[in-house]
Amino acid sequence: MIKSKYSFVFLISLLLLSPLVSAFGITAPYWETKPLVMLPGESIDFALILQNMDGTEDVVLKAELVSGAEIAILTDEELEYLVPLGRKDINVNLKVTIPEDALLGDNYRVGVSFKEISADEEEEMVQMTTGIAKYVPIRIGPESEALPEEETSVPEEEKGFPTAMVVLLLVILIILGYIILKKKK
Repeated sequence: MIKSKYSFVFLISLLLLSPLVSAFGITAPYWETKPLVMLPGESIDFALILQNMDGTEDVVLKAELVSGAEIAILTDEELEYLVPLGRKDINVNLKVTIPEDALLGDNYRVGVSFKEISADEEEEMVQMTTGIAKYVPIRIGPESEALPEEETSVPEEEKGFPTAMVVLLLVILIILGYIILKKKK
């Protein structure tokens, strides 16, 4: 009897956590092993790219600058982005300006958080929504300090694992766990 209560609680917990699996992704032209290299006083515009390749529906994301506000701004007029299912090219534009008094060797980190906006928020219903942040490392120094191109490829862990596969594996594990628990009785 106690085992069945625990298995029921485990099953409910997994089902409640499954909506937290993110169906959208963010790519950036810079990452930890390929930072943006800039000089003091320099300014640059670039974009983070939103994608929704593994989901089941369109998503609306709200962008917010969470770190690096002393050097970066989000330049889009509207900070809510519709990311239709199957799209991988929605730009979120940023402008980074390095102060004149920045020292060579200084490091900055610009972070942008994306929160999924639920359609039910207008109806004031409580909903769990997903969120994810993307960080861009910035190093102050001459361009020659950048890593050679062969060392700057995206690491395997940053390429991501398709969300649909994660959900499928989670469902299979839940079913197998339930079957095993039933057989032990």
